[in-house]
Amino acid sequence: MTHHELKTDPEVFQASWEDIKPWEIRFDDRGYAVGDTLTLRETKFDGQSMKDGMPLVYTGRELDRNVEYVLHGHHGGYGLDDGWVIMSVST
Repeated sequence: MTHHELKTDPEVFQASWEDIKPWEIRFDDRGYAVGDTLTLRETKFDGQSMKDGMPLVYTGRELDRNVEYVLHGHHGGYGLDDGWVIMSVST
């Protein structure tokens, strides 16, 4: 089991905050696995704004989630590019 701290855009963080988004889509550069834990940290600006020069600023809101299932993208299967995952998460 590994713990991951993840930057999360404001819009998708809010959906997780309201418990209407029980999943995470991420590039699997960390080897996500069932049993891992996530801390989602809300950013003030979305990823595109930060790419365009806005600073990385956290709002202070955080959520902890447990990884229950990991679906890996292979060769475009399930609509996911290679290296991407969808994780089913719970509180």
